Amino acid sequence: MPFLRLRPPHRSLCLTPSYTRRGVFPVLPRSICVAAIVGLLPMTALGAQGATTRAAVPQANADVFLVPLSSKGGVLKVGVPANITRRDGYDNQPSFSGDSRAIFFTSNRGDGQTDIYRYDLSTGRTLPVRKTVPESEYSAFPTRDARALTVIRVEADSTQRLWRMPFDTAAPSVMFADIKPVGYFAQADDSTWALFVLGSPATLQVVHTGRAGSEIVARNIGRSLHRIPGTTRISYVQKGGSSWHVMMLDLNTKKVDTLTSTLAGSEDMAWVDSTTVIAGQGTKLFSFRRGDNGWKQLADYSGANISSITRLAVSPSGRWLALVGDLTPQSHPGSRPATAAAHASR
Repeated sequence: MPFLRLRPPHRSLCLTPSYTRRGVFPVLPRSICVAAIVGLLPMTALGAQGATTRAAVPQANADVFLVPLSSKGGVLKVGVPANITRRDGYDNQPSFSGDSRAIFFTSNRGDGQTDIYRYDLSTGRTLPVRKTVPESEYSAFPTRDARALTVIRVEADSTQRLWRMPFDTAAPSVMFADIKPVGYFAQADDSTWALFVLGSPATLQVVHTGRAGSEIVARNIGRSLHRIPGTTRISYVQKGGSSWHVMMLDLNTKKVDTLTSTLAGSEDMAWVDSTTVIAGQGTKLFSFRRGDNGWKQLADYSGANISSITRLAVSPSGRWLALVGDLTPQSHPGSRPATAAAHASR
């Protein structure tokens, strides 16, 4: 079975300020170098039943990894993952800023609160966007005007709704007051949103800013909602039966098309462009291009001690992939390496 071969690269790239000033590589701790992008060999995998929902136990020690991403001649390649959180505790749900220079992610720092943090690719610094008490925030995604984040906020009374949280000192504001409990979301255009609303079963509801009410367009859906790049269409996972499927919804016509089955045990994914989507399964990454017969393996990160790959995000520039995974134990129990596949500085 073909897989990612961690061949010794011709050189390793130390992530020094001389590189980051040009915005080429993210900064990592001084002692870490990340290997250059390596070649990949694809495989085909059969799609099958998908994975967990928010009701499942979260990845308590999940980390966020940054992976180089490239495409040439229609061939998608990923590089060696670098751990950008490197700590015990919950770090999850990454998304990129509009300029691809930062990653927003959900983090619980042991104080009982969950807030949104920002990792800067050019400086390597991680800072909270805004500390809120007693509310907790999840699933941050930047607004199109880059002035705020849209987040799922768990309010003091446990109400769970979609909110807009400005980057400045302005007060956060609820976006659709009557729609709750909201678990996930995707923005199709300036005024149209798709919401995952928890229930038995969970429903996909379409709402419009400045307009009351919502329209249920699908039931028993998964948590992975995304706008397909370059379009106003939304992808979602339809559950039920012996297999789950990736669906494409045109919010103007309400037409629904089936794209492919999900990978067995996985429902999280991210779109690279209007035709290609990436998903994780265990230690591996796969891609699917519309028109293909199945999923193709991009990489196996078992050699980097990464397992349980779940949430994924692709930068608007197309140069970076963020993924969430667990670090598997190494030779010394309890140790957590500074980064996956790291090399000593030279």
